[in-house]
Amino acid sequence: MNKLIMTEFKRNFKSLILWSVIVAGTAALMLMLFPAFEDAFSNIEEFLSMYPPEFLEIFGMGEGGLDMSTFYGWFGVEGYLFVNLIGGSFAAILGGSILSKEEDDKTIEFLLSKPISRTQIVFGKIMVIILNLLILNSLVALVLMAAFVIYGDVNMTIWFLYSYAPFVLQMIFASISFLISVFVTKSRRVLSIALGLVIGMYVIDLISKLTDEFEYLKYISPYEFVNAVSIVNDQMIKPLYLVISLGIIAISLLLSWYFYKKKDITA
Repeated sequence: MNKLIMTEFKRNFKSLILWSVIVAGTAALMLMLFPAFEDAFSNIEEFLSMYPPEFLEIFGMGEGGLDMSTFYGWFGVEGYLFVNLIGGSFAAILGGSILSKEEDDKTIEFLLSKPISRTQIVFGKIMVIILNLLILNSLVALVLMAAFVIYGDVNMTIWFLYSYAPFVLQMIFASISFLISVFVTKSRRVLSIALGLVIGMYVIDLISKLTDEFEYLKYISPYEFVNAVSIVNDQMIKPLYLVISLGIIAISLLLSWYFYKKKDITA
């Protein structure tokens, strides 16, 4: 299985570098913009009072939300969302393609001819997904640490959560996409579904914040599970959301393994 992991990691390496540069670069860009806007935030409360509460809630600036005059609040509003959306897209694409492409590219017959079981194939691919996402988030962590040191305000708990809470979100998208790819083997179709999942969940997250009538939707939105308000103000991921997240990931991956073992694969 080690050889499978190494081979698969090399196949995805260029994609990993590209997406890591995009995500880390976006985070760096947003962090560099903070000094240019810092002085303008002295009258931010008066400015924000012109907007409806629902609008502010969407961006985490509602009552008890983020303070954009602080470095952590600024990144939570302006940078963290992009990290989650772009990183989530990479995770969904990786999770949706890493298994299905073997059938779509007609390489599954060659793979199955090797002395390796389907269980090893599934768990080897899962290990590659985890490794890729950890590397991506570690690069973002380095960017954040550099910025925190430059601005002279290092809170290790917030730094860790800003760096690795997105990993939980990404694993949710990757695991669900992985499960879908067991049944849908055409790469283009899987990628469309995976990206639709990332965008669709974000729309659900917005709807849950717009009105109390749909507040219950926050329990199915992965973006809410790792939201910046909890990271900055509470310095934690809420235990209930963490349990739901781990449950979704575990169930999706176990179902993927179960159905892939029983799948009638034709080359």
